[in-house]
Amino acid sequence: MANKHIGSSFDAFMKEMEKQDNSTLEVSFLADQKHFIPTIAQWYFSEWGYLMPPGKSAVDVENKVTTMAQSRRAFPLTFVLHDKETLLAVAELKFHEHSGYPDYQHWLGGVYVPPAERGKGYSSVILTHAFAHAKTQEIPSLYLQCEQHNITLYLKHEFAVLHTIQDKGVNKAIMVRTF
Repeated sequence: MANKHIGSSFDAFMKEMEKQDNSTLEVSFLADQKHFIPTIAQWYFSEWGYLMPPGKSAVDVENKVTTMAQSRRAFPLTFVLHDKETLLAVAELKFHEHSGYPDYQHWLGGVYVPPAERGKGYSSVILTHAFAHAKTQEIPSLYLQCEQHNITLYLKHEFAVLHTIQDKGVNKAIMVRTF
């Protein structure tokens, strides 16, 4: 877990952790925790499956998550936040995620915290880790696309809105964070 404090979400997370005894939170590469793949696939399918082309299934999502779990060095990379065997959050670093923006190279995506765990600062922990990793790779900026209701979260983490788009009938923002 990174030590850098980012905003009040991280501070809230740290206060929550102080209340817990012997916290065993850890951020790992999904490549080292592949047993989480089915859970992540189900989360993604439940959250974003409606945006998939007709005929795509939860199995297709699991196959994609499995592909994302192959590396500890080259993109794509997936990070998981877990407390022992309880998965708490996931985030991905990708290369050229959106074909409409070919000049935007490095992307953050797949950021997910299950509903029962939201508001505890877990997104701040996993995002801080992803940012630290991006910096070690000398990545100058990260882009993301998110639905309107998540813009505030990313603004708190120093992202700025570049564009608003319609994607499969959903209003989204394309955002950037420069390091």
